[in-house]
Amino acid sequence: MTNRFSLATSPIREQLSCRKVKSALVQVMKKPLLVTFSGAGLSKESGIPTFRDCANGLWHHYKIEEVASQAGWINNPQVVLEFYQARTRSVRSAEPNSAHYAIAKLQTEYRVVNITQNIDDLLERAGCEEVWHLHGDVNHRKCERHKSIAVAENDRHFVCDHREIQVSPVTYGETCPRCGGQMRPDVVWFGEAVDMRIAEMEALVQDASVFIGVGTSAQIYPAAGLLQLFEPVKWKYFIDPNPPSRLGSYDVMTGAACGLLPKLADELLDMTTKQ
Repeated sequence: MTNRFSLATSPIREQLSCRKVKSALVQVMKKPLLVTFSGAGLSKESGIPTFRDCANGLWHHYKIEEVASQAGWINNPQVVLEFYQARTRSVRSAEPNSAHYAIAKLQTEYRVVNITQNIDDLLERAGCEEVWHLHGDVNHRKCERHKSIAVAENDRHFVCDHREIQVSPVTYGETCPRCGGQMRPDVVWFGEAVDMRIAEMEALVQDASVFIGVGTSAQIYPAAGLLQLFEPVKWKYFIDPNPPSRLGSYDVMTGAACGLLPKLADELLDMTTKQ
């Protein structure tokens, strides 16, 4: 008679597995919450150009309305796709820098939630586990009629829900398998809805022990409002070479993310070990 009992499928194994999961959850819940809010300056030193740098900003070489708006898309989708093909190549040839790795390192003592305006994946590649892309990301594509684009409720034009991972950038003529619309990058253009999730954001404000703003001009709303939204958090830092003038009770650190964020991360990690 064959003994069919196997530890791999036994109740004992299942109980052990459940205990491990519960133990992991307890460890995560014990960690204080740290939230980062990042913009293009975080990835600048990885070779990805920012939007508004005087010399190399993206908008100094392209007109916003031509490559990042519904009007530009309707007028000439091929130009828009060529722009994002170049951006995707730029992202994929870049590597995470010391600031990205510093944020990932914070996960040893904190639960770290990264809210970013960036469409690159350098935080993920550095090892960050929770990344919230407000403006989409270049590793996904979606239908031009995707419901996430709509600003107004019950907009009958944006009703499709097809979105997928992309291996290579979208080219003109690639259509949605669900409705036949032209596929486009899964990024947010000017005038489109931003993935703000206000209820989740407010929950983060309630629970956060530390908030770090880094590499953002804090000029584009609604995302720029996060600095005010997180004002109640006790420990707040803002890192940028050209920080905005009105930052209330933030601890402002003037300089590049690569130089300052690793130092701040070490201080915050040291702070938790002394508690």
